[in-house]
Amino acid sequence: MNLRKWEYFLKAAELGNLSRVAEKLNISQPALSRQIAALEQEVGASLFHRTGRGLTLTPAGEVFRSRAEGILEEIARVPEEVVHAANTPSGRLAFGAPPFMGRMLTGKLVADFLETYPHVRLRVRGAHSLQLREAIFFRDIDVGILAAPLTEPDLLIEPLLEEQLYLVGPVGCGLRSDRPISLDGVADRKLILTPRPDGLRTLIEAEFARIGRRVKVAVETEYAPMDDLIRRNVGYAIMPFCGMVDSPLTQFEWAPIDGLKVTWVIALLGASERTLAARCLVDMIKTLTFANLQSGRWKGDYLGHQPA
Repeated sequence: MNLRKWEYFLKAAELGNLSRVAEKLNISQPALSRQIAALEQEVGASLFHRTGRGLTLTPAGEVFRSRAEGILEEIARVPEEVVHAANTPSGRLAFGAPPFMGRMLTGKLVADFLETYPHVRLRVRGAHSLQLREAIFFRDIDVGILAAPLTEPDLLIEPLLEEQLYLVGPVGCGLRSDRPISLDGVADRKLILTPRPDGLRTLIEAEFARIGRRVKVAVETEYAPMDDLIRRNVGYAIMPFCGMVDSPLTQFEWAPIDGLKVTWVIALLGASERTLAARCLVDMIKTLTFANLQSGRWKGDYLGHQPA
């Protein structure tokens, strides 16, 4: 297939108007229409709904856009392979981490990495383990920090750290930061949890099953502001220590959950070659995590090899 047709298709999907696309790409509109029609003939499906208001993607078009973007990104990485010999990290690199690691790790990591490796085009995604795991498989991100357990054999896993999990509830609920709460005590309360099969959710349900209890789910959510849900008495949140640092959640009451910890791992797609930029990012993740733990800012147990 002519990849230029793919680029025309992606720009049309972005702008939804052939006239604007033709002007943007400096090509005549009839020629652009022929290119897209030829692409539809090659793939054997209509990729756009054509209406008086412009273009919208068909279901087949949505699938093609998702795959085409990934393939073109892979092709865009090819020049980076040539640069490896010069030992200069460059090219595109996508990284993902849980949103509650932003204040503890992600912000400084991104700033330090871009300052150290200015030739790398870094893209950052904040999401929970379920989305990040899927993003790795679809090659939307190259490196992710995910919650264990992970059973996928296609993922290359490097243990990072283990940290305490906390129950966070509204003011007046009786939780105290210096008094652990038992799993039984947690099981008596309605919880705000990420959907299955997120790693943190899997861990929590497994621990409840171990003591013969079931999770009481108040709501499943990915990105809803936890502080607002807690303030409205929707339920209790379970958060790792890193999610409590400089967080609005500290305005509430919270307590460590006795015996409940989460293990964070660095995950990459095992079948793909790890680029120089990715190796440098992984090394920096380990270095900053270790430094945070050594300083006491991040409380937990480091599981990787001590950085040099």
